[in-house]
Amino acid sequence: MSQGRRKQLYAELNDAMRESASRAVLMHQTIADRFGLNSTDLKTLDLARDEQVLTAGRLATLTGMSTSAITAVLDRLERRGLVERRRDPADRRKVVIVATGTHVERAQRIFAGLGAEVERVLDEYDEDRLAAFVSIIRRLNEVSREYTERLSDEAESDAG
Repeated sequence: MSQGRRKQLYAELNDAMRESASRAVLMHQTIADRFGLNSTDLKTLDLARDEQVLTAGRLATLTGMSTSAITAVLDRLERRGLVERRRDPADRRKVVIVATGTHVERAQRIFAGLGAEVERVLDEYDEDRLAAFVSIIRRLNEVSREYTERLSDEAESDAG
């Protein structure tokens, strides 16, 4: 592949990913509206789904948000009955965040239609390509996570 073609594909991929990100933000805001939340609250809840012991500090790390911003998110989620703050039985000084599960069934129904559409598209690709997509997306997610942390750290040092 020529350097010119590669550069063109990078530009096309960048444009496609920007559009995908924009469409995802808009879709998730529409879904968040159905829960009476904003998209940040919904995505914070989503990022926390695999955590065994979740604290406000851990959520701040996962999201790149400040602990005060996470406290506001948790206040909103708690008011909606989506999470509870509980004392850690092993360390009463620590407060852990526990999802109540009240959103799970509704979220599954909402995302089931999208999942079926995505699966229909992915059915057009062989397993090797799907494995490549998984690898690429995981690596790009890691880049996004690291870049978010860097931007957050820069904002803190700019403020301090």
